[in-house]
Amino acid sequence: MSDTGSNTWAPEPDEYALVQDEIRCGPKLFALCELDRDETDWELAEGRVLAWGLAFSDHAELVSTDGRGRGSFQSPDRAAEIFARTAEVRLVYP
Repeated sequence: MSDTGSNTWAPEPDEYALVQDEIRCGPKLFALCELDRDETDWELAEGRVLAWGLAFSDHAELVSTDGRGRGSFQSPDRAAEIFARTAEVRLVYP
């Protein structure tokens, strides 16, 4: 294993070969974004990221951008459905 003097592991090719399949199956990053519309003509006026999440094979973990809200959900889609009850929300995979 390479020692770069930091907390980052820089594996040798034979070391990486041992973990590459699991790394490829890692969680997928997603965001829940809120859209605001102008009340007069209903055009999009503003948007922001409400929360960032990690989608695992069997669930999703979510944390609000201010760090105060956290949650576990069945899936990213389920998290978006719940948040969409109170705001116009879109699920985005960056």
